[in-house]
Amino acid sequence: MGRRSQGEAGAWSMDLVRAISTLRDAAGMTNQELIDRSEMSASYFYGRLRGAAPFDANDIEKLAQALGTHPHEISRVAASLGDAREIEPILDTDARELGRRLTAVSRAPRLDGSAFDIDGLVSELAERGVALDRDEWASLLAGDASTPIRVRVLEGVGAYAGVPTAYLLDLADAAAVEAAEANFEFREALKASGADSVSARAVGEISPAALRAIAQTLRSISAH
Repeated sequence: MGRRSQGEAGAWSMDLVRAISTLRDAAGMTNQELIDRSEMSASYFYGRLRGAAPFDANDIEKLAQALGTHPHEISRVAASLGDAREIEPILDTDARELGRRLTAVSRAPRLDGSAFDIDGLVSELAERGVALDRDEWASLLAGDASTPIRVRVLEGVGAYAGVPTAYLLDLADAAAVEAAEANFEFREALKASGADSVSARAVGEISPAALRAIAQTLRSISAH
């Protein structure tokens, strides 16, 4: 497992984050309500929610007050949660290459032909109980090695975009790269041709080489 960057939240800090989220849900509050009541900026709060830096003792006190509880209760709940990485698994990977792949995913049409939309992704992740803000997404796209790479975020991106998770989780899987990126080319050509996006779901086990050939044919037709 890679070394944490300076200032990055450790396992106990992530347990505290999970405890805060648990108590927030129990109180029937949204993240925005908690931000407002604790008088924190959204960027500060979400940066710590994703583990880019830890909440400090004063933060915990403010959050406890906003939640209507005591800081000791946050610690008690955190202690009951166990290893933070079992709750929020972090991937140790090549951040720059992952950023390249996430950029490719975000530029290609989704499986249904619609455009990849960050707001739609954030909303779908929220339904899975996963928080993602624009700052974290921008850091992931940029290949910022200081940003913790959360497995659940990548799984959610794959589900939203219609991309096999191996493309994002296993960077050494050359077959997954070839298949996914050929599929992106096919989707882009299909959309440009004005064909029914349902066709993107029907390619089945067509090889990457064949998909690229079909994409080239579609592009040729669209050019005339």
